[in-house]
Amino acid sequence: MEKVYWDCPDFSLSQTLECGQCFRYQKEDNDCYTVISGQRVVTLGQAGGSIVFYGGEDISFWKGYFDGERNYGEIKQQLSRNDPVMSEAISFAPGIRILKQEFFEMLMSFILSQNNHIPRIRGLIQRLCGEYGTCIGPGQYSFPTPEQLSGVSEEEYRRLGCGFRARYLTDAVGKVLAGGFCPGELDQLSTAELRQRLMSICGVGQKVADCILLFSFGRYEVFPMDVWINRVYSHAYCSGKKLSLLELQKSAAENFGENAGFAQQYLFHYGRNMKIGKG
Repeated sequence: MEKVYWDCPDFSLSQTLECGQCFRYQKEDNDCYTVISGQRVVTLGQAGGSIVFYGGEDISFWKGYFDGERNYGEIKQQLSRNDPVMSEAISFAPGIRILKQEFFEMLMSFILSQNNHIPRIRGLIQRLCGEYGTCIGPGQYSFPTPEQLSGVSEEEYRRLGCGFRARYLTDAVGKVLAGGFCPGELDQLSTAELRQRLMSICGVGQKVADCILLFSFGRYEVFPMDVWINRVYSHAYCSGKKLSLLELQKSAAENFGENAGFAQQYLFHYGRNMKIGKG
């Protein structure tokens, strides 16, 4: 099989894929990863500072998916300047990059992420794709399109194990199919307007909306906040003092500015693995 080498600094496959921002990957026995996005599938490995593509198709797409043109060294330098907490978090996983993922897949995936843990989220998405997606390889299925999910009932989602999220999924599919959620049009909205548009979907609160804003629309000033990142941030920056969501969002904006989304990923991964603020 053809191998293509991509020299991409400040990039770790494992840290990027396993930090909680995506769910459609599989670690192989040889430390490679198979990644699926939409109708595309790729197997990649890492050799030092180079990413190895096993197969030469769609490489330009995957370079964009992994945000390959951005200077992460500069971002890390800006975030860690005079900030020992962020410096430590970045040092823990300096190879995290924020992926550029497809809107509908992110919408459905982060609806499924509510009150859930990563292994189970991945299992639910795998079953959803296997049931309604298109076969794109041995045991591999694309994420289903809104059209492929148009006739799926709440009961069918519940049968897959989606539980209370079934109602949210049917509402999301219906509203996307009805119009008003064309990614090209959504791109033109301000972050505040886009957040409100996303939150018009049943079950999409601010945390889910902010994850979509960051991981699909590249709104890097957004700092998604859930119970875990709330705990980590409060412990690291507020001496453990409990703040409201608005207070935490304001504090994160003041500390990190337009790089808040990058800061959130470094902090989230570091805090979750080191169990910062737990207990």
